[in-house]
Amino acid sequence: MQIHPIMYVRDQYAERDFYRLFGFQDAYEGDEFPGFLAVRCGEAIIGLQAASAMQPAYASGLRWQFALTTAQELDEVIATCNRHTLTHRIVTEEGGTRFRTQLVAVESPSGIEVWFEGPNEI
Repeated sequence: MQIHPIMYVRDQYAERDFYRLFGFQDAYEGDEFPGFLAVRCGEAIIGLQAASAMQPAYASGLRWQFALTTAQELDEVIATCNRHTLTHRIVTEEGGTRFRTQLVAVESPSGIEVWFEGPNEI
């Protein structure tokens, strides 16, 4: 079984372009589902649906986070944010003596805070 989350966004094309900056690939776009497209990262597929009055854009209640495997990947996310003047912040999370990681929180075109988690530094 796979999970395929669908986010309701203001502009699905702007969101797709945002995710492309971080290495996501196009997974779907077709006439049979107007206003919908999907992007892929590895095996994960994320649907991007144009918001409507019935399905407003995401606002709260979910932390949208992608785990990175190397510190270099985290550096690349930061460089991408700087290169494209994306609103972002760097956060360090610590959990006791066994967990410490840096994360980059980036604002998407729909105002969704997307988190990229670096590897555990301990």
